[in-house]
This record gives sequence, C-alpha cells and structure tokens, in this order.
Amino acid sequence: MSPKKTPLPRLRRKRRVDLPKIIGRFSEGVREIDAQTERYHRRWDHHNEIARYEDGPLWVALGDSASQGVGASAWENGWTHLVLDRLRSTTGEPWRLVNLSMSGGRFADVADRQVPVLNTMLDRPALVTAVIGSNDLMWRRGTTGIYRDAEYCVSRLPAGTWKSRLNGPGPRPARLNEIFEDGEDSPGLQLFNIWNWPSGRGALAADNVHPSDLGYEYMADLAWDALKPTL
Repeated sequence: MSPKKTPLPRLRRKRRVDLPKIIGRFSEGVREIDAQTERYHRRWDHHNEIARYEDGPLWVALGDSASQGVGASAWENGWTHLVLDRLRSTTGEPWRLVNLSMSGGRFADVADRQVPVLNTMLDRPALVTAVIGSNDLMWRRGTTGIYRDAEYCVSRLPAGTWKSRLNGPGPRPARLNEIFEDGEDSPGLQLFNIWNWPSGRGALAADNVHPSDLGYEYMADLAWDALKPTL
C-alpha cells in the first residue's frame, strides 16, 4: 500500500501519570479542558485525512496542545484555523492544513513521531510550523535531557520551518531559544514568538494553563505578523 493510501497515524502521547485526571478531581476547570483533548484530537484526525487529498498549498503544523486548540471554546477556534482562514483569504489560494500536533507533545515527539509522518506520508509542504517546548519545561526536571532533545528536534525539522521561541522566567527558556537561534543557520529555521501576548488578562482557559479564545487570537496575530511578509 502506498504511503498516500495508508491512513495517517493517530498521534497521541501516552501519560505515564495522568495528572490532569488527578487534578481534575479537585478542579472543575482542569476537568473541563482535559475533556476536550481526545475530542479535539478526533476532529483533527478526520480533518487531516480530508486535507491530505485536497489540492492547494500544504501547511503542516507540528507541536503540542497549543496547535491542537485545546482550551478554546471549539476546536476550530485555535490559532491554526484562524491563520488558515487568513492564508486563504489573503492569497486567494486553497491552502490546506494537516495538523500533526499532539496534546502533551515534547521535543522528542516532534522529532521521532511527527516529522517522519511529514517526510513519508504527505505532499511536500509549502509551510511548516512548530510550536513545541512548553511541556518539556513544565514537566521535566533538570536541563541536560531537555537541551539534548531540543537540539535533536531542531536537527530533524525541515529547512525553512517556522519555529516559535519560548517565553518564561529563568535560564531554561533563554537557553532553549539560543538552541533555536543556532538552528537558524542549519537547518535554516525561521523564528517568531507566538507567546509574546500583549496581556494575559482573559487569555487563559479555565485550567489557567491552556490559551482561551482570546489567547488563541493573540497567537494567530503573532503568527500572521511573522508569516504575512513572506507570502
């Protein structure tokens, strides 16, 4: 069976410890947003299978739940859908989006699970974005493994990938951004910052972790400001 006829894998990250479920016992907000995760994944699975067979320039989104739209009031209210609409209306071309992101995704998930699908099962993309690293910062201790995986991820991304920087206090986000900047020369990443919001007020969902509809609007604006001059 040819790669084009093989269904795309249903990319999910298995939780060793289901912290959202545990915390959700005590927090209605966490429980509410966690309930979106699989539902949004299934919507993207269906959308991706249709998009891969359509005509038009292809955008492949890599990353974590931020590109899934988790936290938005509906799966189509995430930043990727908002930018897709702008790509279509601005260029007049039938842009299509295959979203390989996965909730809980980390650097290694992009490198070892998402990029191979991009390379072997899809048409050549006109645009690749990668919003990844937040879960590595949030859930992993130490630095050696995080930095190693970041460098590995950067080495695996296709040339020309738009990679978002990370925000946050302390030396770890700064060091990761340095690793991304090193990748601007090889393999030729293009950097932007999807987290440089004008304000945090009202921009987080009920779990106070994922973006809300407003947060995703900020992200769409920042991504579009970076992409638009290159179209």
